Parts: sequence; structure tokens; C-alpha cells
Amino acid sequence: MGAFTSAFDIIIVGALALPSVLLVIHLFLSDRESTFEKLVTWVKEQDQPALVGVLLFAMAYPMGSAVSRIAQDFFDDADLHFHLNAFGYDRWFRLPLATETNIRTDVYCEAQEQLQKLPPNDSSRKTAQSPQLLPATPCPNTGGRLAPKTTDLWQQRQNLEDLATRVFRIQEAALLLLGTDSNERLRQFHDQIVVLRGAAFNGMVALVLCFYWWSMRFKSWVRWIAPVLCSLLGLNALVNHLLERPASDPPYMEFTLLALAAAGWVVLWPRALKGSGVGGEMQTQNGRGKIRIPYLWVAAFLTTSSFLGWWSTQVLYDQQVFYSYRAMIENPPPAPAPK
Repeated sequence: MGAFTSAFDIIIVGALALPSVLLVIHLFLSDRESTFEKLVTWVKEQDQPALVGVLLFAMAYPMGSAVSRIAQDFFDDADLHFHLNAFGYDRWFRLPLATETNIRTDVYCEAQEQLQKLPPNDSSRKTAQSPQLLPATPCPNTGGRLAPKTTDLWQQRQNLEDLATRVFRIQEAALLLLGTDSNERLRQFHDQIVVLRGAAFNGMVALVLCFYWWSMRFKSWVRWIAPVLCSLLGLNALVNHLLERPASDPPYMEFTLLALAAAGWVVLWPRALKGSGVGGEMQTQNGRGKIRIPYLWVAAFLTTSSFLGWWSTQVLYDQQVFYSYRAMIENPPPAPAPK
């Protein structure tokens, strides 16, 4: 059952998190950077490649395991919504974010509609007589992502997403039982999802930290845009999570947003710029506190590319699971010969 998990993917995600760790050290532990430099120099002087490999694995694997779990929840969390119910106005607002559940639901609805347009044949009649996991009717139109939804449309969308998730889990589990060799393409898509999702999450964290670093040069209210936005989004998601989610669902996204908001307040707080440490020391050591705007564009480009790559790969993976399961139902594998 290890076809859909790989230590190599986790190590890659952990290695991609190292730039964010270095940014945290540079922003919050700038007076201790010499200690880390001495540690790196001491490791080089030991001339023990095996020891260095073990240390890197011990650092990358736990970090990659944590980041991959947080990234999975971060890109599949629907707690960023707002319910306005006052003066006869009942509307639900949700940020137009592409989550894993939203993508899967739309993929399954589109696939179901396409299958219903196919001409009938023997295999389709045979499948129609078997138990159906998907609804026989097309998925209801619950409005676009930007359009506010009434309570009825909101509940229909929630039920549709829950149904698509249950169907996907059953189909994925059935395909997993076929073994590794039969799921080579699925395994490749899943590995790409883990890496690209982790890269997008690490890039997002690095981009926010770089933006904090760059906005230190401003003295106006512009510098507080990112911390205030992260604080509002984190508090909104946390309230919705506590009211709607069970105890088995950890608040990964809420923790990330609030941690980034706290980092912004600490870095940009005016009192920190007057003394040593976070701001004052960084702006006086040979321009180390200066970051150019092209670096932000590069970070934004890499983050967006990773996110779009994860988005498209998630679509391909869901489509592969849906059609592979249908093909397996219509053409079941032959039973093993008796010994």
C-alpha cells in the first residue's frame, strides 16, 4: 500500500522549506546568524559525508512530513467564508479559492455530465444495472464562486462536495486494492501533487516573509496591509472552524495564517525598528535589510507556477481515478486461477 506515499517526495518538500527557514532566521534571529555559520563550518570541517547526509535527512524528512500535511489542509480548507444574515438579507460569501474538494466536485460533475451524453451500449446498460455511486441526474447549478449564495444553495453545494468526497474515497480505495503495477499513472500524479502542493505552500510562506522584509522601508499604512489581511483571514477561518468542524480536524490553515500575521506584526512594529534585533540591526549591516522588488516578482512567479501546476495535476488525478474506476467496473479484472 505504499504506492501513493514516497519518502523521496517528503524529502523534496522538506528541502523546499529550507529557504523559508533561512528567512525566519534572518528576520528574527539576525543576531544569532553567526552561530549557524559556525555550525555549518564545523560540519564541513568534519569531512563526514555520511554524517552530513544523515543530518540533512533528519532535518528534511520531519519538516517535509509536517509541511505536506499542513499544505494538504491549507489547500483543502473551506473555512474562509462569511454568513450575512440581517435585515432580511441571507447570503453566504466564500473567497474564490480553488480547494481540493472544489476541484474534485467540479471534475466529477463534468465527468458525469459527459458520460450521460454517450450513446447507450452493452457496457453502459450493464453499468446502469449495477449500484451507482454518483447521482443519476446532473449536478445542480449552485452558482459561481464569486456569486453570493443563499442558504439553500450553500447547503446544496456542501452536500454535493460531501458526496463527491465520499465517492472519490471509495473509488480511490478500490483502485488501491489492485496493487502498485496497475496504478503507475495514479502514483505519478499523486507524487506530483505532493511535491507541487508543498512547493506552492513553501513559496507562499516565503513570499509573505519577503513582502514583510520589503515593506519595512515604508513608513505609511501600506506596510500594515499584509499583517492586517492575514489577521482578518485567520480570525475568520478560526471562528468558522471552531463552530463547524469536529475535533478530528486540526486547524492547520488557521494556525498558518495567524502565525504569518504574528510574524508581520513583530517584523513591522515601529518599536522594533528603533532598537537592535528584528529591524534595526538588519537595516544597518551592509544593506542586508534591503530587498529588491524583482526578488518579490520571482517569488510570486514561482509560487503561482507551483500552485497552477498543483491545480492542473489535481484535475488530472481526479479524472484518472473517476475513469479508471468506471473502466474497472465495466471490465472487471479476471479472477485469479485456483492453485
